[in-house]
Amino acid sequence: MFKKILCGFIDQPLFTSLFVADFALLLFHRPPFMFSVIMVGALVAMSMYMGQKLELFNK
Repeated sequence: MFKKILCGFIDQPLFTSLFVADFALLLFHRPPFMFSVIMVGALVAMSMYMGQKLELFNK
């Protein structure tokens, strides 16, 4: 499972860099409230996209 996630991030370097930069900025910096709400929304959208794309738990 971890290998599938890692390969999914390696296959899309632009998406991965946006995801990591957004997460790090929210984690280590305190941006203004409205900007942080927009960034959290973008982080949730990127996470949902990767969840749909990887389909880790196929039944």
